[in-house]
Amino acid sequence: MKLPGKMNQRSEDIRRRRLNQSHTTQQSAKQRKNRVVAPAVPPVMARTPIAGVSRPVSESGKKSRRLYNVSLDAAHGAEMSLPALPRLILSWRLVSILLLGGLGFALYHFWESPAYRVDAPEISGLKRININQVTTELGLIGEPVFMLDAQTIRSDLLTTFPEFSDAEVKIELPNTVWITVTERVPVLAWIRGGESYLVDAQGITFPARNVGLSGSYPSVEAAGNPPVIILPDEEEPTLRDATISKITGVLLPQLSPQDQVKPLLSPEMVQAILLVHEQAPAGSKIIYDPIHGLGWTDRRGWMVYMGGEKDAAVKIQVYRAIFEQLKAEDVRPTMISVEYVHAPYYRLEQ
Repeated sequence: MKLPGKMNQRSEDIRRRRLNQSHTTQQSAKQRKNRVVAPAVPPVMARTPIAGVSRPVSESGKKSRRLYNVSLDAAHGAEMSLPALPRLILSWRLVSILLLGGLGFALYHFWESPAYRVDAPEISGLKRININQVTTELGLIGEPVFMLDAQTIRSDLLTTFPEFSDAEVKIELPNTVWITVTERVPVLAWIRGGESYLVDAQGITFPARNVGLSGSYPSVEAAGNPPVIILPDEEEPTLRDATISKITGVLLPQLSPQDQVKPLLSPEMVQAILLVHEQAPAGSKIIYDPIHGLGWTDRRGWMVYMGGEKDAAVKIQVYRAIFEQLKAEDVRPTMISVEYVHAPYYRLEQ
């Protein structure tokens, strides 16, 4: 049997629970009533210059897909929507990367492709030099053509081959190098210490690369080189130095071996050598002595010295007059010197 107090407490709990549920239901209904549902905003369509095509405009500024509506009947406003396409926007960074990649690929292609490497230079104007010698010295075979410089090739060519007075170089794509050279014309051979050099009319020496070539020109056997040729932009030796060199036989500083392009002989000395070769008795050997200058060894056994190149024709006439006088006196000399035109002398056999 239940007690009356407990039954009253239970009834009070049920009443309070129902009251709370009713209050919660009323608040939910009130909130639903006050809630305003905003209708969805339809996309705004913007016409592009292409007729009948529209694209959506995003209010938030975010990227959106392009919508294409094609007009079917303009009078009734009928349109057909095409599938939406994503909008592609290329940034400058992406464009730069693409350009850099393309440039790198092009450089790699040009560098590695045999179509842009020199097979062999086209050389014209050679007369006494073999084309293989020039090709080997230049070392252009297999080089990328876009890495070559015409002025550098020309400078190397004239430095390596002093026998070239001038050269012209042209580079053409894809792999052609045109070279036109002008060779110096040798007029005599200068022999010293067993080495032969060819000399042109300007006195410039260059090596006789082909064996036996020097034998076809008038040759001079030299015991030393002549005084240094002073170019217009160089300082001339003083009279004191020149006098001491003449008296003592100690030569002034000579032409450095590596600078073959600098003239070894003056044009006047070259002409004097050619004159001696023409006027000396047949079989005479032309010589050069650093002290006594130019001369020759007569086949009859005596030496003739002419000194420098000045007044070479007059000195030859003076020599002939002395020789005729000695011949008339039946005197055999060992040396005749006409180094000084106004003071010639000779030496007799003991």
